[in-house]
Amino acid sequence: MLTVRILRENGNHAPRKELISLYASDMDYVPYIRKSRIAGDGTISLEAPQEPVILHAKISIPGYGRDMWISSDNCGEGYMDGAEVDFIHDAALSRIHDIRQVIDGKEFTPSPRCLSLLRDAETLLKLSESNSIKAPAYNMASLGAGLWSGEAAVIERAKARITRSGKRDMLFGAGGFRYPYDGWGRSRRSGKEIVYPELPSMKENFDSIFNYATLPFYLAEREPEYGKPDFSYLDHLQDAFDEAGITTKGHPLWWAHTAGMPEWTKGLRYEDGSMKKEIRRTITETLHHFRGRTKYYDAINENHDWCNAYNLTQDQQTDITKHCVDCIHDADPDAKVVINTCFMFGENAADGRTQWGPTWERNLVPYTAIQRVEALGTQYDAIGMQLYNPARDMLAIDKLFERFGSFGRRLHLTELGIPSFPTEIRPNSTPGDIYCLEYMYYGIWHELDWNERLQADWIEQFYTICYSHPEVEAITMWSMEDPGYVPASGLFTKDYEPKEAFFRIKELEKSWGFDFGKR
Repeated sequence: MLTVRILRENGNHAPRKELISLYASDMDYVPYIRKSRIAGDGTISLEAPQEPVILHAKISIPGYGRDMWISSDNCGEGYMDGAEVDFIHDAALSRIHDIRQVIDGKEFTPSPRCLSLLRDAETLLKLSESNSIKAPAYNMASLGAGLWSGEAAVIERAKARITRSGKRDMLFGAGGFRYPYDGWGRSRRSGKEIVYPELPSMKENFDSIFNYATLPFYLAEREPEYGKPDFSYLDHLQDAFDEAGITTKGHPLWWAHTAGMPEWTKGLRYEDGSMKKEIRRTITETLHHFRGRTKYYDAINENHDWCNAYNLTQDQQTDITKHCVDCIHDADPDAKVVINTCFMFGENAADGRTQWGPTWERNLVPYTAIQRVEALGTQYDAIGMQLYNPARDMLAIDKLFERFGSFGRRLHLTELGIPSFPTEIRPNSTPGDIYCLEYMYYGIWHELDWNERLQADWIEQFYTICYSHPEVEAITMWSMEDPGYVPASGLFTKDYEPKEAFFRIKELEKSWGFDFGKR
């Protein structure tokens, strides 16, 4: 049992929504299901089945951001049973430790801003230890300064790495579901054709900043009626991207979520072999049709206890993942295979929350799912990482890439969405989507609320970190235009006016030697 206090700058305990967010993970950031009790004075008693653990809470930090996930790992040592933790103080101390590690790598010369913020964080923390009355205010101010300093450190290091390494191959992409903006579209949920406005300027805009596109290979669209695959719309998209010289990826070949599955799949079962049989048939037919045209495929999507509509065991889910990968290799040995995952920090597992399927004592998260896939000897090319508005600072994201880079695979940032202004969630959203958008994907980074400049700032910093990691091979913005899956996350408004993020991406790519407008 750990005893944890989360104190606001005035010395009072944090509001209830922050207290109940606290959870423990192992040292690989894999959460344990949250088991906590909150006393009347706000003190949290938190159970952790094994030690050491990292602590995580979603809190607001004055001068930095609101509803942001903050971690404290006791300076890399983790916490043992019986620990008494002042969370804000320890999170500030852990962040200072992380910044020192980045700087001590001697890959860059820290800027005066980075160092002054670090000194500020260190001084404030010392003041907190010598003044118990003002300690909560000093701790919170130290944490804020440390978050700013840590982001400056990893961005400056990233820029130094890029300068030192020079230009490298990179896939910059977006969802290409409406390309070439010629008026033809198709609904993912119904498979029915939709007439959109013809927008040749949007095709030109797409071509000017992207060399990679994701196509909607949802089974509900590929084969809405059993035994009658319909590739007409995908052929239309693929032909257009071929003509533009843009590399494509099919997403996804299997997804156990009702939004992407046709009615005839409901009777499939793992136990009688029918599921594997139909996976092999549909993947084989699809890849034979697109062989030599579509280069990458998301073999499976979110198959780590998040989308498990067939109530498979964790061993069965892992086996299905390997089966999808094997079917791709058998059908087209030249295809590049991605295993797509979501919720990279796994906070949903602490909640015991899934979209479809059972909840276990310890649900799979992307890290543990990939460990299991690796243990089976699965031969795949890249780990797909969805990172919709993760409500984590840039240093935490940089550390995320290091953790997943340990698998020795390429990393593809497959789905990104960052708000450009506050807006309501669409009324037809499913309960699972509401959970994602209101909790998992909600956080205000750096300011009082999201705006177009802040969206562009986030994207620029994120792209810079990604490009500095040689294991990161692809970045995909999910929505070209609003409304977007994350509301207001498009690079263009719903009226097809460009936002600052569009121009920021274009100029950033040019600074690295990419100019797709001259393709």
